Amino acid sequence: METIKKSIAAGAAIGIGSTIFLSVENKIVGALLFSLGLFLVCSFGMFLFTGKIGYVISNKNKPNCAVIWLGNFIGSAIVCTAVRFASPKLHETAAKMVEAKLDKSLIAIAILAFFCGVLMYVAVENFRRNPNTVSGIAGIVLCVSVFILSGFEHSIADMGYMVYSISSIKQVPSYLLFLLVVSAANGLGALAIRFLTEYKKEAK
Repeated sequence: METIKKSIAAGAAIGIGSTIFLSVENKIVGALLFSLGLFLVCSFGMFLFTGKIGYVISNKNKPNCAVIWLGNFIGSAIVCTAVRFASPKLHETAAKMVEAKLDKSLIAIAILAFFCGVLMYVAVENFRRNPNTVSGIAGIVLCVSVFILSGFEHSIADMGYMVYSISSIKQVPSYLLFLLVVSAANGLGALAIRFLTEYKKEAK
């Protein structure tokens, strides 16, 4: 129960970040403010899939990353559904964004998601080592801003965008496939950078 609660909270935090990004016209401002979502996750010990998946091997998948992913979706869906009802104009903005995402090939999507996974692991690990310091917070802001402005794909942020954009049940299969590819590639990116940095550390 603790896992699902912290996962829903994390999904809600990222849902707020997705909402911020959709609500501002300036992409740089939106990217900077989106980092509030990850800052909340790290500061309050919430469970975010992209923050936990890099440790899936070393912690023997405890807490369960599949459960975290589901909880993140629930939390994001709650926030984004509520705000979509209150601010219908966000639907059009999100629909255009998601359409552009789905136009990419699965290989391109996976590559963009891989590098997002790298950045998310770096942000979370840096904050873990430097909690509530200038370095720890700066790492979150920089990594989040870079992944957004680079067009990298973040599975939980994309959940929010898709909740805002969906208009037909027929879209569900393509949305789900997209999210699964992004989630898997996020995980591979996080695991890859953890392996490389931990190996270097051990070699010293």
